[in-house]
Amino acid sequence: MIYKFSLIEKILLANDIIPHPFADASSSVGLGFALGSAVKLKIADQLSMNYKDVKHIAKGANVSEIGAELILDCLDALGYVQKKNNQYAFTKRGFKNLSDQSPDNFRYFILFCDDLYKGYLDLDETIRLGKRPDAAPLDQLSDYKWELFSRAMIDISKTNYKEVCKIIPVKKSYTSVLDLGGSHGLYSIELCKKHPQLTSTIVDFAPVKKYTDECASKYDAGKSISFLAADFMKDEIPGNTDIILAFNIIHGFNLSENEALAKKVFDSLNEGGIYVILDQIKGIGGSSQMSKATTSYMALNLLHEAGGKTYSKTEIDSFTKKVGFKNTKLTKLHAPGFGVVVCYK
Repeated sequence: MIYKFSLIEKILLANDIIPHPFADASSSVGLGFALGSAVKLKIADQLSMNYKDVKHIAKGANVSEIGAELILDCLDALGYVQKKNNQYAFTKRGFKNLSDQSPDNFRYFILFCDDLYKGYLDLDETIRLGKRPDAAPLDQLSDYKWELFSRAMIDISKTNYKEVCKIIPVKKSYTSVLDLGGSHGLYSIELCKKHPQLTSTIVDFAPVKKYTDECASKYDAGKSISFLAADFMKDEIPGNTDIILAFNIIHGFNLSENEALAKKVFDSLNEGGIYVILDQIKGIGGSSQMSKATTSYMALNLLHEAGGKTYSKTEIDSFTKKVGFKNTKLTKLHAPGFGVVVCYK
């Protein structure tokens, strides 16, 4: 993101002398597409921490020289590359997020967002109707869409799975976990690693099993992680469970659907068990505009993509306590707009 402003720019922006729509409706959108093109067209693949001439970058990516230069200038504005004369090199931020050599890169998340943007051409119709008229059910996604989604979620989860698992209050008597829509299983893997008495079952659609298996193998967690191919909203879920995770799940459903899910979870939990929700929580950031932007944009995106929205702690309490949960506790995460709600049976 554009994160450095001169003193004059800060004053002009604060007083609306520089019109904010100049960035909000123009440059931010274009720069987002430029970031996607840098990854899709393998322009980023030509970069390293050493300077390289734009001609060689363009040739390596098999794109025009003028096109490569314009994309690289956008990456320079965003802080991912640095420019010297007509040569470009990654910044530390750029290498970490864009290089295929970086274990912490965000390339699949960028590609996922780039694909997502294409669906915004009919956003006006979604707003008019209150739902997307042609939304495809999750179980009808192509293998490519599943890969984009699953690997993008891995990118995101790698940033906070350790932080999240420290928050979850695991009793020594707990032994079983259900991870609803857990896909890659990184949260379950870390939770079982921290608490060796636990085993976890990932409950998700069959196409994502390959990502669970991949992560379980990578982190040597095969003995503690299993997979159940199911639609947890339609199918029965196992009972006699101590912990049920719903991470980035409730935002895909409306209030009545979340109440039905909470009731199913409540019935599957042992007495004293916990329902752990990780999501974007509306209002969690107070006056923080970044937090507001995260939860507001995600709500809009979720309505457009899945018919859901983001929820406040009060709204979460409304459907969890209605089905029998005794009390709930919200913990704010480092990422703006994100929090964990633990619901106690």
